[in-house]
Amino acid sequence: MSSADELAEAELAEAAIRARQKAEVALEAAQAAQRSAAQSVEQSAASHDRTADSYEEAAERDKRRSDEYREHAAVHRQYAQDDRDMAKQLRRMANSDSTKN
Repeated sequence: MSSADELAEAELAEAAIRARQKAEVALEAAQAAQRSAAQSVEQSAASHDRTADSYEEAAERDKRRSDEYREHAAVHRQYAQDDRDMAKQLRRMANSDSTKN
């Protein structure tokens, strides 16, 4: 193997190492974004729970419209559960190591 071939091979190896390092940085950034999104979605779930609580309290105060308020509360409870499920999925994705084979 000539020294030119050896140099070309070394340059390719260095380029491969740099590409892998860039991919690792990108993966870490994506995982951080997924964790951040999960936290935001958890906050949304908490907000939906508070809204449902408010509707349930309104249902207790206004017996005439209690069915309507309880329906709204149930919808917000479902939204909260959907958000918690999404947050769980985002965390699972963030914690998975896609570099393992």
